[in-house]
Amino acid sequence: MENEAPESLKFADVDGLIKFILATALACLPFLLQKQMSLGIVSAYLLLVTLVSRIKPRTLLISGASYCIIVMIPYFFGLLMNALFYSVSNNAIFAYQQGPYEIFLRLFRLFIIWYVSILYFHTTPMKTVIGLLDKLFTPLKLVGVPVTDYLKVVMCIVIELKETGSEVTKSLGESMRSAMGGARRKFKINVKGISQIIVSLIVNSFEKLDKIESFVEQVNPEDLYGYRFKLSKNDGFAVVSFILLTSLALMLEKGYWF
Repeated sequence: MENEAPESLKFADVDGLIKFILATALACLPFLLQKQMSLGIVSAYLLLVTLVSRIKPRTLLISGASYCIIVMIPYFFGLLMNALFYSVSNNAIFAYQQGPYEIFLRLFRLFIIWYVSILYFHTTPMKTVIGLLDKLFTPLKLVGVPVTDYLKVVMCIVIELKETGSEVTKSLGESMRSAMGGARRKFKINVKGISQIIVSLIVNSFEKLDKIESFVEQVNPEDLYGYRFKLSKNDGFAVVSFILLTSLALMLEKGYWF
C-alpha cells in the first residue's frame, strides 16, 4: 500500500521486522493496563498511527464491521445465553461475575489486537510479509520442509487475485443486476440466472487454478517476495515513539503522575 505522507512520517516505510515487533508489543500492551487514562493514551497513539499511515476510511469501516460481526455479536450472544440459562436454572455455574468495565476491557483488548493487525497488513507489502515468513521458517527448510514452494504458491495466488479481483467484481455485479428483478413472475428466471452465475464462477475458478499452476512452475521465488533488514530514520522514530507511549502508559497505570 502506498502512502502520501511526508518522508519523516511514512509508517509504511518502517522496516517490516521492526514493524512486526512493534505491532506485537502494541497488541500485548493493553493486557498490562487497567486504568482508563492509560487505555486512552494507547487509543490516541493508534489514532495517530492511523492518520500517519493514511488508511482509507473505507478500510476502517470494513474492519470495524468485521470486528462487530466476528467478535462482538458472538460475545454478546454468549452473554445473553448465559444470562438466560442462569435466570431459568439459577445454577451458580452460569453466574457471570464480571462487571461492565471488565467486559469493556476484554473487548477493548481484543479490538486492539484486531486493529493493530489491520494496520500492519495494510502498511506492509505482501512480498515483505511472505519474505519475513520465509526467514522465520528457515529451521523448517533445513530439515527438508518445502517452505519456499508453499510460500511461492501463496504469493502467486495473491498476485492473481489482485489482477482479477476488480474484473470479477465488476462482471459479477453486472450479471447480478441483469439476473435480479422486482416482479414475482420473474422469480424462476432470476433463480436460473443466479445459478448460471454461480456455475460460471466455479468454472472460471478452475481455469484460474490452471493459470496459477503454470505461473508457479515458471516463476522464481526471488521474483515474488523477499526481505532484507534495513534501518532508517523512520525506524528510529517508530521505536522511540513506542517507547514513549509505553513509558507514559505504565507511569499512568502506576499512578506516578495522577
